[in-house]
Amino acid sequence: MDILVSPPRSQLRVKRPWKYKGLGEDGISLGLAEIDFDVPEPVKKAMVDAVLKEEFHYTSLEGLQEFLQAVVDRWERFNHVSIGTENVLPTVGAMNGIWLASRVLLKPRDEVIVVTPTYGPILRNFASSGARVIICPSCSEDYHLDLEEIENKISKRTKMIAICNPNNPTGVVYTRNELEYLADLARKNKIYVFSDELYDLFTYDGRKHVSMFSLLGMDGLAIIVNGLTKAYGLSGLRIGYVVADKKIIDKMREINTLIIIHPNVLGQKAAAFALNECDEWMRCLISHCEKMRNLLCDALDRLEGVSCPRSEGTFFAFPNIYGIFNDDIEAARILEREYKLRVSAGSGYGKGGENHLRLNFATTEPIIRESIKRFKRFFRSFKEAR
Repeated sequence: MDILVSPPRSQLRVKRPWKYKGLGEDGISLGLAEIDFDVPEPVKKAMVDAVLKEEFHYTSLEGLQEFLQAVVDRWERFNHVSIGTENVLPTVGAMNGIWLASRVLLKPRDEVIVVTPTYGPILRNFASSGARVIICPSCSEDYHLDLEEIENKISKRTKMIAICNPNNPTGVVYTRNELEYLADLARKNKIYVFSDELYDLFTYDGRKHVSMFSLLGMDGLAIIVNGLTKAYGLSGLRIGYVVADKKIIDKMREINTLIIIHPNVLGQKAAAFALNECDEWMRCLISHCEKMRNLLCDALDRLEGVSCPRSEGTFFAFPNIYGIFNDDIEAARILEREYKLRVSAGSGYGKGGENHLRLNFATTEPIIRESIKRFKRFFRSFKEAR
């Protein structure tokens, strides 16, 4: 039996209600960042067992010990970093962690340098803190860090540099050399580095993700947000976590208890089980996503007027469609309205995302192949109309 199980396309609208909302029976969604594969059966069983044992009452404000330890063990296995449970704060998804970083570490008149394109809530949360957001676009050729430009933008008011690695939406995985340079800037200027590492397991072609927290001298300056909403398909359980220095974690917990007390216990139990027992399932998912990346990116890159190099990580392709269509928002609307294909417009990810589309390839091969057919019809129609 296959370790990865996906509902038939006819059932995805029911099982992924937000991702497929409003799409008809023939609709395909490469939009919302959610995988089209079922949660591993042992994780479902762990949740059912917890319910039957009534293990869903208040726990300590620090979080469920088994979840904290599972995160610590996971970091040792995959990130090759030794952390303690005191360095981990369970959150209501990664969004909660982004919000906490903006509230605990930033104040009005501070400056935060945000590398774009990036996950939209990073931009919005840091701006809502009252701090001044300084946009620093990635290198236009390959979307890696423009380190010289980051350094030029550091001022006496700079409190933080914010990155997303692997990057959502571009699919870039920053190299150790890039991150070492960034860490050196942080240490010299005594500024924090916020790193959204939600897709750290999704790297391809032999690349290895490097966490900012693993670099020398960064354990007091790096704030890492991660979670299980993407990798294990537990999006609705809203379980994430922050890894940071204990003093920062304590301040974040104090703020968080004012609004949520602690994340739900069943979610923490499911997450702990997934982290401890589902490494092989994750390897299968990553291997499948790499194949779907190759299929989708290569097909799009062969189209005249489209540039779509293979993503280095995440489960997103980020084709540049400027050679055919110079309005990505309108392109996304037409694709959904006329071709029943939902995608995300690149403009929503900040400077540098214009003229791009973000496509989620964490789905089945038949869906990817049908999507490619629809893209070809879409682009052909506009080329013929010109």
